Amino acid sequence: MHSTENIYNFAFEIRNYIFYITHMKRAIIIGATSGLGREIALNLQREGWLVAVAGRRVELLKEFTIYEQIDVTSEYALEGVERLAEKLGGVDLFVNVAGVGFQNPTLDPKVEKHTFDVNGYGFMRMVGWAYNYFKREEREGQIAIVSSIAGTMPLGTAAAYSATKRMQSHYLTALAQLARMERVNVKFTDIRPGFAATDILNPNKHYPMMMSKEYAGRLATKAILKKRRVAIIDWKFAILTLFWSLIPRCVWERLTFVKN
Repeated sequence: MHSTENIYNFAFEIRNYIFYITHMKRAIIIGATSGLGREIALNLQREGWLVAVAGRRVELLKEFTIYEQIDVTSEYALEGVERLAEKLGGVDLFVNVAGVGFQNPTLDPKVEKHTFDVNGYGFMRMVGWAYNYFKREEREGQIAIVSSIAGTMPLGTAAAYSATKRMQSHYLTALAQLARMERVNVKFTDIRPGFAATDILNPNKHYPMMMSKEYAGRLATKAILKKRRVAIIDWKFAILTLFWSLIPRCVWERLTFVKN
């Protein structure tokens, strides 16, 4: 009698587990080795999402169950993303956080090129893959990116970084228009954080209104889950960038934001 009851309970648990797994939302996060990417991945897991992550430093990805070592500029990057999608069994949300940022007042060509390679070419490959995936699979989806408030108005010591972040926001807007034209059922979210304490910032520099990565990550995750089109992180930077947009160019060029 007990044996039959145990078998029944086990079968019931298996059925519930299969139902749970098949109804879980699935997300891919590119650039999850540290900073906001890792925080978003952890937050989504806490919300019950099945998460797959990717990054260059594979040793930092092993806290997650599903991961791939991916350099977004590599010729094999798209193969890695395809493997992640297969392991997940489908994708509902694609988040690109992969990026680099340098203060480069000397305009070192190698630094500028690397910034454009990762934030430009690599970004377009990742986001382009996601768009074509949702188009091919004919399923509802969401593409989220982490750009920057530096895309609102450029920062003098980070010319390439500012330019590429502006490009990312424009690229996402273009895809949003394309999705409407092609009737692709995908939502877009542009996360624009202010200064957050991540590896991308120079620890020897002073940045105003610095946020912790945990705080910025929570706000970014909330914006993604609410499918906000544009989210400036946080409210202080939202007010700041509003005033930035009102400053005449001749005045902007005389301002200094980061102290040596």
